[in-house]
Amino acid sequence: MVQSERAAGSELAHLFALCTDYQSAGRGMGTNTWFSERGKNLLASLFFRTTLPATRQFLFNEYFALCTRKTLMQYLPEVQIKWPNDIYVNGKKIAGILIEHTVVGNRLNGTVAGIGLNVNQEHFPDDIPHPTSLYLETGSLFEVPAVMELLHQTLADHWEELSETNATRLHDQYMEHMYQRGVFSLYRIGEKEITAMIEDVDPYGRLQLRDHDGRQHTCGFKEVRFLGA
Repeated sequence: MVQSERAAGSELAHLFALCTDYQSAGRGMGTNTWFSERGKNLLASLFFRTTLPATRQFLFNEYFALCTRKTLMQYLPEVQIKWPNDIYVNGKKIAGILIEHTVVGNRLNGTVAGIGLNVNQEHFPDDIPHPTSLYLETGSLFEVPAVMELLHQTLADHWEELSETNATRLHDQYMEHMYQRGVFSLYRIGEKEITAMIEDVDPYGRLQLRDHDGRQHTCGFKEVRFLGA
């Protein structure tokens, strides 16, 4: 059962989940928005009692993206992670993730992870690039609460894997399932377009590209845009 009660006092319990069937102003990363038809998709925010060093906060992104992928692999044959926090199927976006941390001193003191996962939606606005859903990929309708239950259980089952000692394994898994990794594609960095391939993501979550001339480009979110293969 998705946890819905609070811990003692006014503090939220670890893995507390708040779900809705509609949002009028869905948020994405930066200034991005998230569109969802009422009752069709999974829309949830989850609270985690994270205590990672603030400098290693991207480990949480890797953990959450991998758990989302693992959940979707119960329904689909292949799922990839598009840096930093999107989930792709067959080159199309099926889910977006927004992560916000609270920091006390030099450590995280809690995390809220929001997710929008397209489940039963068939039609999307024309200005949304390359969307898809579980329904569009499989031809089947799904019970949204059941998908949420599976995601929540997957996050709980793999929580102990989120640690500094497990950082290398977590990162290797994240990179193994990276969309467009090792493929030369067109990117825009600032005002310049380059052909490069994804080589890695550094511990701070910055994308590392290498162009045809062997030069490395390290880019934070909103500093680079994928233009196409």
